[in-house]
Amino acid sequence: MTQGTNAEEKLRDFVKFSATVTGFSEFDLWGTGQAEAYYRTAVEQEGPDAIQQAMASDPSGVPADRVVKSIIKLWYVGVWYGPELAGRVDVAAWTAPGRSGAKPAVPDDSQPEGSQFVVSPDAYTEGLLWRAIGAHPAGAKAPGYGSWANPPVFEDGQEGEVR
Repeated sequence: MTQGTNAEEKLRDFVKFSATVTGFSEFDLWGTGQAEAYYRTAVEQEGPDAIQQAMASDPSGVPADRVVKSIIKLWYVGVWYGPELAGRVDVAAWTAPGRSGAKPAVPDDSQPEGSQFVVSPDAYTEGLLWRAIGAHPAGAKAPGYGSWANPPVFEDGQEGEVR
């Protein structure tokens, strides 16, 4: 077995595991074009042993492994949240109703350096969250200007209503 084949097998295993924990098909994950970047990021940040251990864990286990949570968030939003941030409730608290402006997910003095970053230029537009909520990333993909004025349409053809 060659080195390239082994690396390809690990990437396929990562995508297969990711499909299980994200609820999207392997086909959908490969379609984002981010599989290699996400796998490389996870391995660089946590090490190959931690990733193998996370992939060997029971994905239905509650609470989920912190590395598994980081992988899930990576696929959904395209941002690597280190495991030290993955379980925090306040990671996206700045988006709560009544809040506005660009605010850090956690105070800068409590955030370990390099623990949170956007993985690639395409990560935002390819995040699974857009498909999950039946919307398009603002300003990035069709249907284009003004599309956020209409309610989202889900893949099953039903319109969603924001309340």
